[in-house]
Amino acid sequence: MKKEKIRFGISILIGSIFSFIICFFDPMRVLISKGASMTSDYSIGAAFFYFFLIVLINGIINKINKRISLKSEELIIIFGMMAVACAIPTWGFALNLIPLLPGVYYYSDPSWKENFIPYINKLITVNDKDAVNWFFEGLPKGYKIPWDKWILPLTLWFILIFSVYLLSILIIYFLSKRWIEEERLLYPLITPPTELSKKENSFPPVMKNKIFYLGMLIPFLILSFYCLNIYFPSVPQINLSKTYKIFRGTVGLNVRIAFEVIGLIYFVSLDVSLGLWLFFLIFTIQKGIFNITGFGKVTPEPWAFSGIEAGYECMGAMFMMVLIILWQERNYLKSVFLDKKNIFYTILSIICFFIIVFWLKFAGLKFIHSFIFTIFAFLTFIGITRVVCQSGTPYARSGVVPAGMLINIFGTEKIGANGITALGFTSPWACDLRTLVMTSSANFFALGERFKINFKKIIISSIIAVIIGIFASFYSIIKTSYKYGGINLGGWQFTNYVPYTINWVKEYILH
Repeated sequence: MKKEKIRFGISILIGSIFSFIICFFDPMRVLISKGASMTSDYSIGAAFFYFFLIVLINGIINKINKRISLKSEELIIIFGMMAVACAIPTWGFALNLIPLLPGVYYYSDPSWKENFIPYINKLITVNDKDAVNWFFEGLPKGYKIPWDKWILPLTLWFILIFSVYLLSILIIYFLSKRWIEEERLLYPLITPPTELSKKENSFPPVMKNKIFYLGMLIPFLILSFYCLNIYFPSVPQINLSKTYKIFRGTVGLNVRIAFEVIGLIYFVSLDVSLGLWLFFLIFTIQKGIFNITGFGKVTPEPWAFSGIEAGYECMGAMFMMVLIILWQERNYLKSVFLDKKNIFYTILSIICFFIIVFWLKFAGLKFIHSFIFTIFAFLTFIGITRVVCQSGTPYARSGVVPAGMLINIFGTEKIGANGITALGFTSPWACDLRTLVMTSSANFFALGERFKINFKKIIISSIIAVIIGIFASFYSIIKTSYKYGGINLGGWQFTNYVPYTINWVKEYILH
């Protein structure tokens, strides 16, 4: 039987629409409704939610007219685009970046003006006084959003982040065949879309199972109490977590019921899930011992929420894992890089890498430091992506961040005030790594391999999702902020994020 041709254009169109919806409305949910983001972690909740609706509607269409309903491969392209888009609007990048650009001036105190502001490359920030104040306090009546003050910095940031995302996609393109076919990574996050894409008399078999709906109903009912409590405080919340203080109260062991973890861990092998649980306990015990014995570094370390010593221990282990993997795959990677059909992607990857390096130099970092920072950043991205693809964990962060590593290796004097300030501006895309385009792309390629979709189509789909996601997120956040005033909105990016970022930069400059 002849295989039906994939309608790539239709898939791209629907995927683009839902990528826009995700990136436009999810920041609004965080800022206006002050609710939880559906795009802030590797669980890509927004992609799963909208994909379920698409599959449901597609099943109804299939009953009416089978010819116009979406095929499994078309559904996968749509899901992959949404998954990639999920890594952009909130904690992945945009919601971190936009408040930072005017926030460095709005939240500025005398110490910032003396020890931080002079070292900023003004071209990458929004520094017009009215544009800054109106962003956080709301537009005066009759005034319009000063888009002209945003065009240059957003253009410069688009060049950087598009290069970062394109390089991320291409790196995974080079690695995916090996990871999927030879190393056989588990990719637990692709099991739900795989099952939902199977077609059997209109609807996938999993949607005909009553247990499927029971699994949806339980978290829906329990979490509904949280929503109702916001509007009706008399409605009680069902507490799903409890923290136990151990090691003289210096460490909190949080025990909670996380429904997304329960769902995803089902698809993970027993040895991987045991490793995640066991080594987390060992990590917690070690952290407690360090705390009560006073062992550790006193100087500040940005984004080292798990502790500096343990953070570097984790980072060292992850870097070694990535370097060993790359060494083992050196012959394979060499053949892929030099393959005639991939030579365009190889050249494009090199161009993207050096765009990132020279952008960081433009921001104030010396060339050698920019070069090493970019390597550190992508080693981190690859490490986290590898862990998520094998374990399916919806939550992951690096132990420490590339900026802190670079400063500790070279020292503040060699990097200089301009360089440290430039490192502060890497926070939106290389510090709080709660979600990554690279990780979403890796799952997309794994789905493509499973459904026999040409990898070039996946690259094109991912790039389109990235472009739509960036512009939709920028527009949504800026418009919302000028309409309501950033200081009146939810999300820690408008309150604590900017001072946190600038304070550690200032401390390093003065160190």
